[in-house]
Amino acid sequence: MDVVVVDALAHGRYARRQVTVDVIGAGPRTVAGVLEQKGLNVDLYIAEDVVENPSRLRGYSALLVSGMSVDEPTVARIVRLWRRNSRGPVIVGGPIAADPEFLVRVRGDVGVYGEAEPVIEKLVETGIFEQQRLDPRTLERLCGIVYVENGGRLRVNRRCPIMPRRVWERYRPSTRVIRGYPLYWAARVYVEVVRGCSNYSFPRLDGILPPELLPEKPIPGCAYCSVIPLYGYARSRSIDHVYEEVKELIDQGVHRIVLSGPDFLDYGRDWLVEPSPLLDPRNPPPNTKAIAELLRRITAIPEVSSGEVSVMVENIKPNLVNDEVVLVLGRYLRGTPVHIGAETGDNKLLEALGRSATVYEVVKAVRLLRRHGLRPYVYIMYCLPGETSRTIRQTVEYMEKLYNAGAEKITVYKFTPLPLSYLHKLAGTNYDTKCPNPHPVRLRAEEINKRAKRRLIGLRIRVIIVGYYRGRRPLGYPLKHGPVVLLDRGSIGDLVDARIVDVISDRMVEATVIKRIKTLAGESMERS
Repeated sequence: MDVVVVDALAHGRYARRQVTVDVIGAGPRTVAGVLEQKGLNVDLYIAEDVVENPSRLRGYSALLVSGMSVDEPTVARIVRLWRRNSRGPVIVGGPIAADPEFLVRVRGDVGVYGEAEPVIEKLVETGIFEQQRLDPRTLERLCGIVYVENGGRLRVNRRCPIMPRRVWERYRPSTRVIRGYPLYWAARVYVEVVRGCSNYSFPRLDGILPPELLPEKPIPGCAYCSVIPLYGYARSRSIDHVYEEVKELIDQGVHRIVLSGPDFLDYGRDWLVEPSPLLDPRNPPPNTKAIAELLRRITAIPEVSSGEVSVMVENIKPNLVNDEVVLVLGRYLRGTPVHIGAETGDNKLLEALGRSATVYEVVKAVRLLRRHGLRPYVYIMYCLPGETSRTIRQTVEYMEKLYNAGAEKITVYKFTPLPLSYLHKLAGTNYDTKCPNPHPVRLRAEEINKRAKRRLIGLRIRVIIVGYYRGRRPLGYPLKHGPVVLLDRGSIGDLVDARIVDVISDRMVEATVIKRIKTLAGESMERS
């Protein structure tokens, strides 16, 4: 049986990525891995390829689509294209499924929310992929799904229990389907090493929001985040499984690997408290022994140790950063970025939101990471509930402190209420009517990022050339991540060493090629 998986993540309403073009998430590969383990033939495409060439959807018995809430128009468009030629089932998953009503709007058959692996496995076993019409009597027994019953009523089944670590490790993400991504050879490919979050503290927004906008039941975690409602407490994959996935991806031609999770420093902490779940964002401290062994194994892969492949981590909790941790990260990941959630410069608001770290701890973490050769990227959120003119002033001053402490980039984004999060009831309200536009936090971040880019002038970096800027000059991504690089010479697929000579914008720098290292092989280069 042949099925097709379409990655619509971050494609918005226009079926094309506008930002994070070089990111390949772990979710669609995870789904493809379950299908492969069940003996199905799986192909994977990105949304824009399907929209531009709908014939790619022909000949399959079922369609699976991954998307976020903002991707609903693209998901709906892909479903419409599928319906023109097939009566096979449409299964939609990813963050979009946190809002059950989406299924009716996109005309899907089944929505999968929470941890997808056991749900997809059960769906295969029910024979749904072989049916032209779905049997609600079969679906009503499954957890973790939403579907439309006969008569048009939306049915939301109970959520599935959180998978214990040993159960989760039965499933292996597909590495073969990575070649369905045109830019796989140059993109940041995410490998899930931690699932769920350890921050089981509760937000306290009683005095900030009216009672009708608070959740009926307490929801743990940061108030704006839906990780815990969807994926539960933090669990770590075994070192052997992570190593094997990374090695297979490199063998497929991947050159940039991101070890991902809501907090990389939760890696192995759950092993220290088993069989109890990890529910404390501070204790026990990081399992530096496990982190060091994982990074030692991966960085010993010849392509990584030679500098032809880079390995990075993403998010970390600043309150878990200590001298022992930064020694390990600096030893194995020197020169790579590390992302830290700071959110706001108002400590009282941080506490009310359920954040596990203080302003002081974030600044200290940035200093420590920078001192040991890492490149801190810091997230700031604006238009948060409870934001005041004082909060805005504190946050602007905070960003300057972070810059002076060594932050290479301040990434700002506007608060959006997510389904299942503590603040989900704010969706559709006028909570942000007092939010300044343009926002001072966003404006200051742009100015700081331009300054931070000037500190990069003279730096030698390794770059993968992926295309041409306005059809003329070579354009590339730093192997270890960073701003887009405009180069003076080179061809698509070249891996080059270059030196930064100027700043073009807060997102782009100019560099001169020093030497070409090699030309990367890849079937999809022309498509990219």
